[in-house]
Amino acid sequence: MGIKYLISREQDGIYLKIEKDNKVLFPAVPEQILGDLAKRKIPFEPGPIETCFKEANGKPVKIAPVTEAQLIDITLLKVRISSDQLQAYLLVFPFLNGSKIDIPDIEKALEESKVKFGIKTDLFPQIVQQQNEYKEWLIAEGNACIDGEDAKLVFNFNPEGIDIKPQELADGSVDFFNLNLIQTVETGTVVAEKTPATPGINGITVHGEEKKARPGKDIRLPIGLNIQAVEENTKLIATKTGHIVYSNKKISVLPSYEVRGDVDFNTGNIKFPGNVVIYGNIKNNFEVEASGDIEIHGNLEGTAKTEGNLQVKKGIIRGKAVAAGNIYARYIENGYAESAGNIVITEAVMHSTTRAGKKVAVGGKKGLLVGGSCCAGEEISAKNIGSGLGTSTTLEVGIQPEARNEYKEVNRRLATLQEDYAKNDKTVKSLQEMKQQTGSLTGVKNELFLKICRLQYQIHREIEELKKRKMELEIQFHDMVKPKICVENSIHSGVNIVMGKSMFNVVEELYNVKFILDEYEIRHVPLRG
Repeated sequence: MGIKYLISREQDGIYLKIEKDNKVLFPAVPEQILGDLAKRKIPFEPGPIETCFKEANGKPVKIAPVTEAQLIDITLLKVRISSDQLQAYLLVFPFLNGSKIDIPDIEKALEESKVKFGIKTDLFPQIVQQQNEYKEWLIAEGNACIDGEDAKLVFNFNPEGIDIKPQELADGSVDFFNLNLIQTVETGTVVAEKTPATPGINGITVHGEEKKARPGKDIRLPIGLNIQAVEENTKLIATKTGHIVYSNKKISVLPSYEVRGDVDFNTGNIKFPGNVVIYGNIKNNFEVEASGDIEIHGNLEGTAKTEGNLQVKKGIIRGKAVAAGNIYARYIENGYAESAGNIVITEAVMHSTTRAGKKVAVGGKKGLLVGGSCCAGEEISAKNIGSGLGTSTTLEVGIQPEARNEYKEVNRRLATLQEDYAKNDKTVKSLQEMKQQTGSLTGVKNELFLKICRLQYQIHREIEELKKRKMELEIQFHDMVKPKICVENSIHSGVNIVMGKSMFNVVEELYNVKFILDEYEIRHVPLRG
């Protein structure tokens, strides 16, 4: 709420009126009023002025008698400049002696304040006419800067990989064998186009000074393998025919590596900077690592790690799958699957650990998710979850697995450091007491004292950094997307649900339900009306 004031001269004395006004841009303060009274040579007592300011009820209060000294012609025109120097305001205070300001007075005030640009001369006559009461006039405006636009890159392919959802057929089976995870391009294909940054348009202040605009930021072209910049670095083209991927902030066109049988002792472990197609199985204890996609026609019994998508046309049996993209498989049994994207299973997940940054979907005729733990950043969906035997099954939704793991590690490390700090603090205090009693510490003890002090400083810094990271993660948990768990058929007792910091234990069988987080409480509602 703004405060404005008016000093007026009546026949019986000088009056002060202070009132509240939301339209005032430059609210008055007691010091300003006292200074104004002193400038006008009006005798006053500060106490009544401050009381009048606190009440601000708009009632005129007599503060002094009329004297000849107050009739001195004093120009009370003030110019205020906004912090960005793009607006100038003229504050007009009425005279006590009946004098009037004229246009030259306004011009002089602006000149003294060095206001040169954007002056609204058409307002001058209005100001002269309306000078009998305090008013603030926007008297000059500069030109604001127009910042430049940042450079943009438009991809002519899907940088996140092809979004594939297996189609469920009329008989309940899934056409899982005709998926194509590979995006191919021909030599010379324009894979991305860059819109250059613009320099921006400079502005000008009311003082007539140039105000520099922020130029748009350029971007580094994501040139990877078999990619070339052309047409003055505005287009990227493929220099080879192959599979295009966007990984580690670079576009690359990669060839594929094929294994016509199993990955076993005949092939050894495989690490390839592209796509890998295996027409057999990945046997136990063997590992395949790829920077592109991995396609396995058989079972995954060993380990597969990829920076792209992973497709297992049969099952993950006691194997481990880690993908930066999506994971597709018929079933997982006593296995481990971790994806930064989605995990799509077409039959069952049994007694396994699954962790997806986005969604875990278990469909097909069975659509069974039972035993072990399943964690997803956004959603878990299945036809049936748990079993009639009350098999322990844990579902976590709403927090990406890596964030939850980091939060646990931060808390563990924080507790350890705080305990170490407390132990060291006791030692420091003990040595300080010894120093006060003896006047000094021996060489060994003094060296120990200095060493512990340095260590305490390092521990303190790490504790503060961990506390900051813990708070960042908690804010991230609070702002998480609305998590949900969808169950098409039944969910049994023995299933434990975690959403953020909330927990829910299923104690009786439920059908056709959706679990959501409502005001930090997990509730279940009908999946379909």
